[in-house]
Amino acid sequence: MELTISADGDEQALEQFYHWLRQDVDVVRSAKISTAGSSGSGHMGAFEVVSMSISSLTGLANLGIAWASFRRSKKDVPPLTINIAGPWSAEQLAALMSQDLPLGPTASSGGE
Repeated sequence: MELTISADGDEQALEQFYHWLRQDVDVVRSAKISTAGSSGSGHMGAFEVVSMSISSLTGLANLGIAWASFRRSKKDVPPLTINIAGPWSAEQLAALMSQDLPLGPTASSGGE
């Protein structure tokens, strides 16, 4: 399953979440994480999206746990959106929907 995480105008929150994910041993073990794009803000190292490739339900659960921990560490909920590319199974969809992830509109429409 391919995911992209984008900031809805808060690139700092996206960068913080990226670093949060990279520091989570369970997430790093179960997903490939990278960044893409340039925000054009002139800041060195700025990016527009975080891309994740997750191949197991455990990886999805680890993402959910990481998101919940990150969200609890913030005063306000960061304005991030997770979009899903490509097909996904009924089990993957159920795992996604059972978590409080900031999913984009494609997640509820099914992937197969």
